[in-house]
Amino acid sequence: MPIGIAIVGSGLFAKEQHLPAVQAATDLQLTAIYSRSLKSAQDLASGTSSSSAVDLYSEDSGPGKSYADLLARADIEAVIIGLPILVQPEFIQKALLAGKHVLSEKPIAKDVATAQELVSWYQANVDPVKTVWAVAENWRYMTKLLFAAEQVRTLGAVRNFRVNVHSLMKPDNKYYLTSWRKTPAYQGGFLLDGGVHMVAALRLILGSEDPITTVSAQSQQLQEYLPPVDTVDAVVKTQSGASGVVSLSWGSSFSDNVFEFACEKGMVRVHFDGVTVNGVDHPIEFDGKGVGPEVAEFARTIVHGRPVEKRQSPGEALADLGVLEGMLRSGEQDGERIQLRETYIQ
Repeated sequence: MPIGIAIVGSGLFAKEQHLPAVQAATDLQLTAIYSRSLKSAQDLASGTSSSSAVDLYSEDSGPGKSYADLLARADIEAVIIGLPILVQPEFIQKALLAGKHVLSEKPIAKDVATAQELVSWYQANVDPVKTVWAVAENWRYMTKLLFAAEQVRTLGAVRNFRVNVHSLMKPDNKYYLTSWRKTPAYQGGFLLDGGVHMVAALRLILGSEDPITTVSAQSQQLQEYLPPVDTVDAVVKTQSGASGVVSLSWGSSFSDNVFEFACEKGMVRVHFDGVTVNGVDHPIEFDGKGVGPEVAEFARTIVHGRPVEKRQSPGEALADLGVLEGMLRSGEQDGERIQLRETYIQ
């Protein structure tokens, strides 16, 4: 029998990714939707095959339709939480205390301190065997990146690498027009919200055996409408001594999306059209953003009663955030070398 699940948050990502992923997962049955407003919950429900079969909850729906009421339902075993960065921890904690399995969107929290506090709270107050908390990072499920990681493993140790991801987030972009992103009350702006994907991809390809240990960066705000900063250029070093450059920008006139790895036995290059290994192109057709398999794996974890997969673990998400925050902190200190803490080096 499918697991009853609720989607908490009805923003763009919920409409474009969470809803289709839940509908495609044979182990899940969408039972309810919660949003700040009834209208936004209705908008998301309109994308279901039978919106009348999905119960709607919101802050303005009156008695019996609050988030607490949703969590009190025995037929809802799990929730997917995709809310603004600053409010997510409260919703995560309430769901876990109610005994609901949680898949929460990245980043795990607004900063490392908040994330560590949340992880410590989970470890002290919730039995992870009975109640799973997973953190979503769909880039760890993208075919192109998984293929690149496999190829790097076959070519021996990474010696040098570079990541260049540049684009211009325009004022009419649908994500920019989201109010909490337009005026961010958290570090990094789009560098936090989007940059954590690139860090996750880099860490995936480098592998857990060689974590990033130090960073030194410069940051700046190229576009006045993208506070507090929209660009960071960092030199990073791994535990083995491999060094690399990570350049991320949402305020740039450049258009780049390249990950390159020089290994003992050759080179792997990830680019817009696929992956090139030692000069041989491997075109990889885009098969989605990875959210479908990510949600399906979360469901299987619950069905089989097993621990959360490593690539969905809060510890892995904390490590992503730790690297990115190290870049931002170094940028604030004019390139000061930051040693990453062992607590978030996975």
